Amino acid sequence: MLIKREFERNDFIFRLAASVTVVAGLFSLIVFALLTVNYLQIRAADPINDPLVTELRMKYAKADEQDEALAQKIRELDLLQRKAFFTSQNVLRLGGILLLVGVSVFLVAFKNMARWRPDKPELSETPAADEEFLAYATSRQYVTWGGVALLGMGMAAAIMTESLLTEVADANGGVEQPVVEPPEPKGPPTWDEMQLNWTSFRGPGSAGRAHYTNTPTEWDGESGQAIKWKSDIDLPGVNSPVAWGNRVFLSGATNEKLEVYCYDAESGDLLWTKSKAVTLSPDNMPTPSRETGFAAPSMVAHGERVFAIFATGDLVAYDFEGNKIWAKSMGIPDNHYGHSSSLIALDDLLYVQLDQHDAAKLYALDIATGKQRWAQAREDISWASPILADAPKGFQLVLLSTNTVDAYDPVTGKPLWTGEFLGSEVGPSPTYSNGVVFAADGMGAYAVAFSVDGPEDSLERTFLWEYEEVLPDMSSPVGDGARFYIATVYGELVGLDAASGEELWVEEDVSEARGGFVASPILVGDKIYVLDEDGKMFIVRAGAKYELLGTASLGEEAHATPAFMDGRIYIRGKENLYCIE
Repeated sequence: MLIKREFERNDFIFRLAASVTVVAGLFSLIVFALLTVNYLQIRAADPINDPLVTELRMKYAKADEQDEALAQKIRELDLLQRKAFFTSQNVLRLGGILLLVGVSVFLVAFKNMARWRPDKPELSETPAADEEFLAYATSRQYVTWGGVALLGMGMAAAIMTESLLTEVADANGGVEQPVVEPPEPKGPPTWDEMQLNWTSFRGPGSAGRAHYTNTPTEWDGESGQAIKWKSDIDLPGVNSPVAWGNRVFLSGATNEKLEVYCYDAESGDLLWTKSKAVTLSPDNMPTPSRETGFAAPSMVAHGERVFAIFATGDLVAYDFEGNKIWAKSMGIPDNHYGHSSSLIALDDLLYVQLDQHDAAKLYALDIATGKQRWAQAREDISWASPILADAPKGFQLVLLSTNTVDAYDPVTGKPLWTGEFLGSEVGPSPTYSNGVVFAADGMGAYAVAFSVDGPEDSLERTFLWEYEEVLPDMSSPVGDGARFYIATVYGELVGLDAASGEELWVEEDVSEARGGFVASPILVGDKIYVLDEDGKMFIVRAGAKYELLGTASLGEEAHATPAFMDGRIYIRGKENLYCIE
């Protein structure tokens, strides 16, 4: 009787365990199948680059005017895609947990089913072969390892899905609080768009020519006449202001901190400041001259991005709201005056002239990522900045060195031509006008002019003329097509014939400032604006004869070249940024 009761108890537990095993196994198989299907679906989905949303964004970008209704539709579709995506992620997470529970119950129930299987009555004779027992034992191992494999595949699907989630989350700044992104940026600005803004040192392409001609001619910083606003600048710097739309940008730096400033063009309010601590050790810290300092290179405003570089070799990119896009170190510049070459940009490339002893290079970086697109080694150093020459056969990137004038293809970096300059420690940047590149250097004691036209398969270009009289040390020349104009640290102004190099006029002691003209002259219509170190602006007729049209005083020392926008001038003084309207 006791044996019978024990047999019945074992049989009951066995049947219960068998039922749980079957149910848990079927449950796990169903969950695994659903997980697999959902994983394959979500793997093919891309909430970042949905074709419909991308098509609408392209339509929005190509529109001449902002279409708010279309923008709202893009936001709604984008939000819907993201909600669906993250809902699928939550389903996969829950499915992974259910699969884990189901397989665990299956394995426990199967183990108990095997343990509590009722023993059969012993036979008087032992079977000749125990194939049935071996088959049972083998099937038990298969079921056990099958459950483990099922669990492993389910967990792998969950982990792979989590990895996918992480990749998409990183692209969107995290998954905790998914936000609706605005339409994608419209891409790099066109050359025509650049002309409407003051994108870099001496304006678009560093040409030294203003697009707008409705520029103020009278103001006084001490009385406030025509001063729209005046704002403090925290850290020192001699770089020029750059402007795009309703934003004005500057940088400042010391040997302890590097900063970028963004001002509202209407009010002068400081919208944001971005700071970076200098991490270089005293042994590695560059020692720029007093004239250059740690923030000599001018920034670049390019569409919806702004870029800054410092004497430490730190290069950083922000959007107009102050969000950092990327940052990198170009290495510590090795030159005895400090890094001063300004940045310049065209299309989707940012150009960095990193001239230094024994390692001078010209870099082209992707504006979106900061990754190097090409680099060209340079034999000699200079402190001038690159310019973009809008030549008849296409843009040329023109740089100076202590011995040459060099032109490169902006897209590929291919050398286009070179000309002997035979200068010295070159500070003034070249200028381009009407097919002619003009470069002047007071340290080298002469200036040269080259034609940019020539055979495409030759590095030689036509040497036009040479000038050796009154030359600039720091201020960069400018041309109006018929003439080139020079300003010097001795307060002199010079007009040269662009075709022959003939000296048309020389006016001495125009400026009485101790440092004369350090800022570069800017062509505004038929006028030349040139600022001296005392903050006094001289307005001269652009012509074959010298004619002073007027002067205006800032009331503060100034070393940087001003920025010229629609009806306004932005001038960086020693301590303040001024808007003149």
